[in-house]
Amino acid sequence: MQLSRREKIVIIGSVGILGLLLVLQFVVRPVRERIVTLRRVVTDKRDILGQLRQKSLDYQRLEAQANQLRSLIGPQQEGRRILSSLSRIRQASGVPENMLSLKPTTTAIDNRYQETVVEVRLDGVTYAHLVAFLRELEALDLAGGVKTLEVQHADRNPGLLRAVIQLSTVTRLGPT
Repeated sequence: MQLSRREKIVIIGSVGILGLLLVLQFVVRPVRERIVTLRRVVTDKRDILGQLRQKSLDYQRLEAQANQLRSLIGPQQEGRRILSSLSRIRQASGVPENMLSLKPTTTAIDNRYQETVVEVRLDGVTYAHLVAFLRELEALDLAGGVKTLEVQHADRNPGLLRAVIQLSTVTRLGPT
């Protein structure tokens, strides 16, 4: 079969256009879609990296706070224990000895630390005695502090107060 020159040009042009369409369909379009996907993934990964950096900073800040707490707990000496300090506080605040009662309980937090909670009952004390006692307690440098404070009028004498204070302190059991 003999094709004229015009028919040959039309066939070659058609094959060229068909080839171009096939290249666009099966090469250029998937490559372009992959580039768009990769750009989106890179943006997402950058966001995640920024979040990880922020979490890392948060972790470092929390670790520094934990180390600070450990340093507060670590150097406590036996002479600074809460029970031995309460008699000194009672004397310094002027609270009579018969108005003070203590109830200590110790709970293990984990294998390295324990929490000592001392319930201090002050019966029939004046407002001035209670304030002085609490100020002395606040000045005490313990790893812990006042957990609860409950103040009521005394049953027998309305001019006096009854206070229940729970003091909590944390101590290290052994070397770390």
